Amino acid sequence: MKRLIIIALLSFSVPALFADEELDFYTEQFNNAGTVLEQLGIVKTVISQDAADASGFYAAALGRLLSEYPNVKSAQESQAADEMAILLVQELGKGGDAESGQNVWRVVKTFSNAMVKSESLIALGQMNATDLIPHVAQLLVDTTTRGPVNRTSGERIAYGAITSLATYKDPSGYIPVFFAANGWYQSWVKKAANEALPLIAEDPAEQLTTVIQDAAYTFDQKLLALRTIERSSTSDENKVKAATTALILGWAGYSADPDVQYKRVQMRKTALGVISAYGAGDDAASILNYLNWSYRYAADAEEQLTAVSALSKVANDEAVQYLGTYTIEINEKKARGTLTAQDERRIRALIAGLGGTHNQAAKNYLQAVLSINWTNQIHKITQQALSNL
Repeated sequence: MKRLIIIALLSFSVPALFADEELDFYTEQFNNAGTVLEQLGIVKTVISQDAADASGFYAAALGRLLSEYPNVKSAQESQAADEMAILLVQELGKGGDAESGQNVWRVVKTFSNAMVKSESLIALGQMNATDLIPHVAQLLVDTTTRGPVNRTSGERIAYGAITSLATYKDPSGYIPVFFAANGWYQSWVKKAANEALPLIAEDPAEQLTTVIQDAAYTFDQKLLALRTIERSSTSDENKVKAATTALILGWAGYSADPDVQYKRVQMRKTALGVISAYGAGDDAASILNYLNWSYRYAADAEEQLTAVSALSKVANDEAVQYLGTYTIEINEKKARGTLTAQDERRIRALIAGLGGTHNQAAKNYLQAVLSINWTNQIHKITQQALSNL
């Protein structure tokens, strides 16, 4: 029995020893190789043998490649260097060798071939080289911002960075991938980015709200972030927080650039729409003045009427007072005979808004409408609004 056990142990240990000796042999061969082409052949052989514990060999080979790469001159050697770099970073990625992260990042910075860069970025995520997440994220930001100097190369690099950040699953990677999903890339890159987003953050409201708050982002980017939050499955509370932030920012100054000013107005309208749907919660007191501005100084009728709807949803006594004041002003214009077609549209919205508050403080304002010589239709919707209180 003891003899059988010894034989069994030898059957496991001998191949392991042989594998170590074999790897030593290939390491020696690699060290003695005089050209990149020769080195590449040895690397391919080691990979084909699936040698155990070969990560040390791959790491050392990558270190030598990096040191010799600046001296590579011929097209054939350059092509071999690119191929070997790809093979080595792939193997290091599969092995999860985070200690080689810095050298793999050096490959990204040193090699000009976009496929080499892409595979190296993917390997960094597989290796979980977390200290390099900011570098990968910034590279993606730069590639998205810079635009297609060379579309094919840019897309390959972006794809590698997106895949890497999806593997890392670190929240700091969300915004770079988000803007890549909405960037200049072709559909296959955008698809990869959109698939990566839920892997990085199930609920991105916090990251997207930061975009709205941060002055480093453009109004185009802020508006995109707000609309994404509005469509998302995040909580109503998160949507309201983003909307109130956007509304305040939308009134914070004026731009002489028509496009910027247009985006600022669109951001206010989107924010008002969110507040109309979900209210303002604990932020009501801080935004009532801005809701008033969106009625008083609206860019157009849409903003003004959406402000009425938002005040109706807030529905506290101060919101009712604002709605009531606007109603009184239009009543007075009716009494003076100076009413416009737009005023009739406003009074209908205000009546519905007052009724929608379900607040008894709105009663006197609605009764005041009934005391004015409005049409039967206006009186009818006013009675309906009163019944809603």
